[in-house]
Amino acid sequence: MIQPVMLERPVDSARYRGVVREDKTVRWARDELDQVTLMRGRSPDTWPKRNALPESLGRLAGWLTELGWDDLTCLALREQLAVYRTLSPERPGPFTDQVVHALVALRDSLVECKRYEEALEVIEELLRLAESHHSARAKAPEARSWRTLLLTRLGRDRQALESAAETVTEIRNRPQRSGAPSASLDLIHALMAYADGLDKVGRVAEAAEVSAEITAGWWKQPDATIHFLLAVDVHSDRLVRSGQPEKAQACIVEAIAKMRHRKHDTYQARAWHSFGVRLLALGTPEAALTAGEEAVRLYRERTRAHQERHQKLEAADDWDDDHRYSEAYLLKRRREELRSSRKEVRQAEQDLHDALLTLSACLQQLGRAAEASAATGEAATLPA
Repeated sequence: MIQPVMLERPVDSARYRGVVREDKTVRWARDELDQVTLMRGRSPDTWPKRNALPESLGRLAGWLTELGWDDLTCLALREQLAVYRTLSPERPGPFTDQVVHALVALRDSLVECKRYEEALEVIEELLRLAESHHSARAKAPEARSWRTLLLTRLGRDRQALESAAETVTEIRNRPQRSGAPSASLDLIHALMAYADGLDKVGRVAEAAEVSAEITAGWWKQPDATIHFLLAVDVHSDRLVRSGQPEKAQACIVEAIAKMRHRKHDTYQARAWHSFGVRLLALGTPEAALTAGEEAVRLYRERTRAHQERHQKLEAADDWDDDHRYSEAYLLKRRREELRSSRKEVRQAEQDLHDALLTLSACLQQLGRAAEASAATGEAATLPA
């Protein structure tokens, strides 16, 4: 139970989530706690309305969340739940919607505090309520996802796998709307968690099978090209690790063929580079060459864009024109921007360097020595 003395702690600016001055939010939290204190221990008949105390506790929890005091938020929400259960001991009852809302908020705060076992207990309560109440049922899919994630974080891999499998089954059994895509995003994400769980417990071949469905699902989603490429990378890796190198090669080659009809952007460069590395390791330099050349092209574009942006930033002479801030602050901000920009340029150059060496290795294996030498020479001009 929260007491006024608990609000005397300092506010950590790094955790503060409010949009006004911190002292204002602290004052509002104290005012709300005063209202809570007035109603505690008194009959609900004396409150302004029947649910005045739990509503006030909910508002207090909101201010505490903004202040970044998640441990106190948990206390406020637990008290709110206890009051609602006193007002309505039957379950579900007239305040079940509010109870569901408080349980979701409590789960989130417990996760912020890394109190995962307690968060799991809250999730199980939500899922029990979902058996008989529509508002809890609407929160059940998210609750199942959280259950899988938290079990994984706690290292309870087999339980996490069971949870992921249950989620996949639940989604597959949902009534399909007319015209709905066969692989919904919910199903794709559930399958990803399931495949990760299979992989963690050593069932890599099964994880590869599930990955094939994930890859097909991403391909059907609009504007999900990068997700498709990353899924192909994971799928091929699992095929290799499960002793199916031929299928891994075919998986990547098929993806490369399909990508002829889709736009290639610089954010895809890492996936293309990964394809080249894997195909080269599988002993297929011809296929690796296509991916390697595309990776180099995309990394060149990205490197050029970062270099040009950094040059413009260095040449800008209006960095100290904002009269709202001191010159010292503006100078510090400019130095940070330049440092961040230089870091991005260097990372882009390093990525291009690595892609060029992979391309050179492909060319060497294909007997194209002059081109391989040129790629190696260009890589030598870049930071390793």
